[in-house]
Amino acid sequence: MRRYANRRDANEPALVNAARIIGFKVFYTSELGDLLVQFGDRTELWEVKTPSGKLTVAQCKLRQAGLKAWTIRTVEDVIAAKQRFL
Repeated sequence: MRRYANRRDANEPALVNAARIIGFKVFYTSELGDLLVQFGDRTELWEVKTPSGKLTVAQCKLRQAGLKAWTIRTVEDVIAAKQRFL
């Protein structure tokens, strides 16, 4: 599969800067976890890891910056996520 570079709008840097100045937490999607998951009107970000997998330095920094991402390792984690959504 061929991968194409993400295209960004010319005004994006100014808008991101303005949003951050007034208190928004803004993350480029290329920096996020593996899956954006929605159930009903709720959405979660999931980082999929093997049972012994560790977060990367970049993923740890995003969490320290306030990004809420669930680490999903097993089918049981997926089932527990469903309970959070209900």
